[in-house]
Amino acid sequence: MRGLQQYDRRANVHMNGMVFYPYYFFEYDISAKSLLRLQGKIACTIDALSGQGAMVDVQPEFSTYLMEGEEVLPITIAENEAELLAERFISQTLSQKAKFITIPRLHLSSCSLFYRPFWLAKYTKPGRGQQPLIVDAISGSYHPL
Repeated sequence: MRGLQQYDRRANVHMNGMVFYPYYFFEYDISAKSLLRLQGKIACTIDALSGQGAMVDVQPEFSTYLMEGEEVLPITIAENEAELLAERFISQTLSQKAKFITIPRLHLSSCSLFYRPFWLAKYTKPGRGQQPLIVDAISGSYHPL
């Protein structure tokens, strides 16, 4: 929150609580033929509420945290549905970024459900009122709600 206040010293940021947002992490072994033989790993996350996918460059470091009394958002996408979404997302992403002679073969090597913490905050600036924000508790990035 200090970053927001340093950006605009007249603003006041008040934390209202924290929520834990569910995601699935999928890592696949991949093999395909393009101009070169491609073998390795590829990974993505699937938002467990909306089903949106995002590529992951580096496997996240997961830690165990007891979320007793914390607000945990309910999962709306089942793991088996998320796996299908992940395979489709990775296949579409690969087809947009590379030309293959053969269809890439994916083999699921790991899957994890994890929760990312987000702060709920109110950003108040004199003469402009309040703006609700969500702040990623890991990266510090923030977005208006």
